[in-house]
Amino acid sequence: MQAWLGDCISSHPKCSRMEEHLPLLPTRVIEVGGKRSQICHLVPGANTRGNYAALSHCWGSSNNQPLKTTDETLRLRQQGMKDEELPKTFRDAVQVCRELGIKYLWIDSLCIIQDQDSQEDWAREAPKMGDVYGNSVLTIFATASADSSGGLFRNRLGLRIWPCPMGLFGQQYIVFRFPKFEIFSDPGDLDTSQFHPLNHRGWVLQEQILSRRSLVFTPDYIIWRCASMSTNEKYPAGVRPTPYSAMDSYRVLHCLINNIVGIGRKNSHINIYTSWYRMVENFTSRKLTYQDDRLPAIAGLAKKFAAIQNGSYCAGLWQGDLYIGLLWRRRSLDSTKIDRTARAPSWSWASVNVPIDYMAFASVSYDYDRIAISPLLGCLWVSDPSCSAEHPFGKISKASLPLWATLIKVEISGQMTAVSTHQWKVLGIAYPYVCITAPTMEAADQTTRN
Repeated sequence: MQAWLGDCISSHPKCSRMEEHLPLLPTRVIEVGGKRSQICHLVPGANTRGNYAALSHCWGSSNNQPLKTTDETLRLRQQGMKDEELPKTFRDAVQVCRELGIKYLWIDSLCIIQDQDSQEDWAREAPKMGDVYGNSVLTIFATASADSSGGLFRNRLGLRIWPCPMGLFGQQYIVFRFPKFEIFSDPGDLDTSQFHPLNHRGWVLQEQILSRRSLVFTPDYIIWRCASMSTNEKYPAGVRPTPYSAMDSYRVLHCLINNIVGIGRKNSHINIYTSWYRMVENFTSRKLTYQDDRLPAIAGLAKKFAAIQNGSYCAGLWQGDLYIGLLWRRRSLDSTKIDRTARAPSWSWASVNVPIDYMAFASVSYDYDRIAISPLLGCLWVSDPSCSAEHPFGKISKASLPLWATLIKVEISGQMTAVSTHQWKVLGIAYPYVCITAPTMEAADQTTRN
């Protein structure tokens, strides 16, 4: 871990560009002490510059919540927390920081006051969370732990992770030794962290994308990710990222947000919006304890995104690509009633609490669709949004979206069921895919016209 961090800081120009100056510390941070220390303190960080790490973790069920700071316990946290008083995940993260020489650590449940009766501190700090993870020198991901008691480290079969390079057909493959052989032709296959509990959390997605460097703890090995490379104990040589690697859409978005040259610059206008839509599809598949967090949980991403493309934003959609942004649908067409609340206007994907897909990606002529749709639809953009002027990327309960369009003839043909494949024609152009929003439709052999 020390070698990965040291090499990144000293040898990765792309990564060093993101930290030309020491960042401002968050409002509160945990001072971890030296390597031999056994106590840490919650200290104010406002108006102070320094390097710090952030922890991304699962809170767990309501019966197994992490250690928290409240108004009542704030003074106790400032006086000091012994290592044995911390849950295992927190304790392990503190120890990692000490070993890496990182003085401060940010943990949400300890650094944000968690009073049930008053949400003032959370309302003030939540919009800053994108900056907290984006400015940290390192984010520690407790990927495999379902709550704060799981810890970062696991007992494991060490022999299984010894790399053994072999020349095979002119390519380098990695074979792992007894008791079980594992052969990977694609280093991307080595990362299974997406299947672990942490990656089911909605809030974690922006933490993954905005973090400069990620240290990911899985049950089998530790993964390192930064803008310049990805590596782990199974593949120590590392993998240089490309725009089309396994995390392509997120890497493109990360690099564009941080103005990193060399990734995602080709057709960047298309890439950046495409990456946003892919991110939304992933995000809506994740879980949120409170559905009202649907927009706040990606507010940090939206803020960064707005800064690089100078577009107006409302309820998860962008004015600069509104025609495609409105083409979302719920992923499952079952008869389950959709829970719509006042969290967002009905034309936004954030108004439903189910996974969504973007219809535009079903067509291979994606770029052509943008050209074809634009002259057919006009929009005055959003009027009377209910979002806060201070936090325009957060919660919004209502907004108007005036549209005007030309009525055109549409033909839908094929067996009309929710899962069938059929065509529709717009202006004489046949499309192989159509979104049927009704849960079921009666079979029909004849062409249906609107």
